[in-house]
Amino acid sequence: MTPPETAPEGEPSPLLVERNGRVATLTLNRPHRRNAMSTALLGRLDHELRKLTDQGGEAPGALVLTGAGGTFSSGADTREPDWRDLSRRAVRRAHFRTVFATLHEAPFPVVAAVEGYALGGGLELALACDLVVAGEGALFGLPELGVGAVPGGGAVHSLVRRAGRGVAARMLLIPGERVRADELARLGAVERTVPDGGALAEARALAASVAAGDPALLEAGVRLLRDSGHLDRTAALGVENGYWWQAASAANRDPSPSSGRP
Repeated sequence: MTPPETAPEGEPSPLLVERNGRVATLTLNRPHRRNAMSTALLGRLDHELRKLTDQGGEAPGALVLTGAGGTFSSGADTREPDWRDLSRRAVRRAHFRTVFATLHEAPFPVVAAVEGYALGGGLELALACDLVVAGEGALFGLPELGVGAVPGGGAVHSLVRRAGRGVAARMLLIPGERVRADELARLGAVERTVPDGGALAEARALAASVAAGDPALLEAGVRLLRDSGHLDRTAALGVENGYWWQAASAANRDPSPSSGRP
């Protein structure tokens, strides 16, 4: 595993790592920049996510992603001196793609705890999680078209699938459009809202409750959730059957297909 790029000298670590029992927490830690995603932050996030998923039996039962200073993330750090340098953008892009791939393949559920803003890449990161808990006043948006870019981390696909084409079109095409967490909750893109300031505590409690389950069944469940949403019914039933047998075998529950047991 390639070591992550370090933060500039004198700047605190851009990502905080915490483990409490079966729940791990990764905190984006650039509050002075509303947790904008610098190259160093993306590199560290990429590195730590892969470490967590590579721990085998020591892997957490659930992961919480959040941001320091009362906001989740304002997206890419466009104030980095080399932000428009193509080679550096390619490095950031590679980290970003690996982060999303790792989240999709993680053997545990991932919960986003969102306060303040989740914009651009920050929104994409939140929607890449299995569950989103947000403060009622949190604001979500996709400002990329206004800064010379387009979303590249799956947010448009996720919004269309989870909340509908209309809200995806508003957030993508209308300059400055911001959607509150309570509206996204009504549409299904946010699973739970809480009073502002309470998202992290609620997300950790939810993660702890989920992580208390059988690890083999939990892994099968999250993989089923991620893999079946885009499939037609026949294909989805095939995926469910495969994960059913995988979970039964891993948990030492191996009933015969002819036994008649469910």
